[in-house]
Amino acid sequence: MMDFGMQQQDAAALLPQSIRLWCDPIARGGYENMAADELLSRRPEAWLRIYGWARPAVSFGYFDSTPVAAAIFPGEGIEYIRRWTGGGIVDHRKGYTYTVTLPARDGIIYPPADKLYKWIHGALAQALQQCGVECTLLVEDAPDGGRACWASPVASDIVDPAGNKLAGAGQRRYRGAVLHQGLIQECEPSAGWPRLLAQYLAPQVEIVQGEEPYPGFADELQELCRSKYCTEAWNDETRGRRKPGHS
Repeated sequence: MMDFGMQQQDAAALLPQSIRLWCDPIARGGYENMAADELLSRRPEAWLRIYGWARPAVSFGYFDSTPVAAAIFPGEGIEYIRRWTGGGIVDHRKGYTYTVTLPARDGIIYPPADKLYKWIHGALAQALQQCGVECTLLVEDAPDGGRACWASPVASDIVDPAGNKLAGAGQRRYRGAVLHQGLIQECEPSAGWPRLLAQYLAPQVEIVQGEEPYPGFADELQELCRSKYCTEAWNDETRGRRKPGHS
């Protein structure tokens, strides 16, 4: 169960011996959620965070833009959020959001993104199956349906028997660490799937409770929001390119 489609030596190098499972009790704003995930990716431990949203939210990959996201998912009161990870445009008004972080480790270079994606989604698929969801991993990319994430399933996304997408994700690597942000939609797994996912990701699971996963988290969260995610630079729609609508 530890291989999930990778070579055994890759799995042995990758697999954390323990993971901390934190079901975040606070429904946070969009950029607070992004900052929380980034902070966990800086930690020396592996983490699985399950979380909700304070307001209706749509997120988009680092190089997408609010106008594109709003055109695909319009609505009143929606918070449009640029993620630090890649991936398509995702509607968070339904479903379950989770994050897996793998810490930087001296002498360890994690396998390529496609293998990591397959490993994490292989673990998630097994957890969902145990919780009553019929699903499997998509073998190859589906035809491109556009920027909406659920319209363009890719290899190792989780799908139901009819081929409908149930889970997708985006990843980022930074200074040797890995941040994997994922979403489950169009299915209702029974309670307990987060613990099962954690167990498939690591032999030992530590349950973390409370509003702070570690001391000082709340202060660090507000500082990262202030210094990065709420800045004009982060919300500049050009991301170093031409402005939307300009030739």
